[in-house]
Amino acid sequence: MAKVPKPKAQKTLPAVLDGIDAHRDTVRKMGGLFAVALSIAVLIVGLFLIVLPGSITGILGFALTVIALPTLPLFGVPAVGGFVRYFLSVVSSLALWWAIGHYAARRAIQSTISSWPEWLREFRPLAIGIVLGSLISLALAAAVLGVI
Repeated sequence: MAKVPKPKAQKTLPAVLDGIDAHRDTVRKMGGLFAVALSIAVLIVGLFLIVLPGSITGILGFALTVIALPTLPLFGVPAVGGFVRYFLSVVSSLALWWAIGHYAARRAIQSTISSWPEWLREFRPLAIGIVLGSLISLALAAAVLGVI
């Protein structure tokens, strides 16, 4: 029997640094992390406003904190506190934001030419839904507690 030589694998050229494939790969790899980074930025602003004196800044800071951590009301944080509740809320909220950002990235890269504007177009309605849901749950919690 004659030996048949194995075909050599062709080396593929790396993607163009600022090309279409590079943008698609960046959006695919970093979409979830970018959503988490946006959430952390909103959380930092919210916590900074909570620290400032005044009731208006405190209310706005708490609202931004609930927007950044949308699972906070699920753990009963306006009524009940504790390290474990805050920790679980932070972990679950960051996982939620990552999942939404990753889902938006997967939808955005379905088009031939995709970059961050397409990711934002897919991410925006999902983020608006999460923000409205967390604010409505905060308002319901305030109504149940008799604050409003």
